[in-house]
Amino acid sequence: MSAGFRALYERLIFQSLTYKKELRSYNERKIPVLLIMTSNAPEAAYTFLGYGKRLKEYKQTLDTFVGDTETFVSGDTLQVNDYSIYNWTMFDPESKQKRREKVFPKHCEKVYNLGAELVK
Repeated sequence: MSAGFRALYERLIFQSLTYKKELRSYNERKIPVLLIMTSNAPEAAYTFLGYGKRLKEYKQTLDTFVGDTETFVSGDTLQVNDYSIYNWTMFDPESKQKRREKVFPKHCEKVYNLGAELVK
């Protein structure tokens, strides 16, 4: 997760946090959350890299202090527009571009629909 996300996350949690055993959150009005994670890593590597576990932990904390949280992962994203200007030999730029054209729009549509459901 980015530093920007982490800063937002901590501010969302801290404003509702209590230090009471009987009441964990001051948030009386839960707000639904859609946590979207994009990454250069393919989804298949998330378990190996520990992303799945971390995402589950973020979800659990947001569920507790902010509101019911849905998560969505879009991996193997196009990180840069032109891979040829970098010495990144581990990537297949053509494959990345094809995935961007075919899979990413479907992910965007799914996330849009998830968000629409949350605000109903």
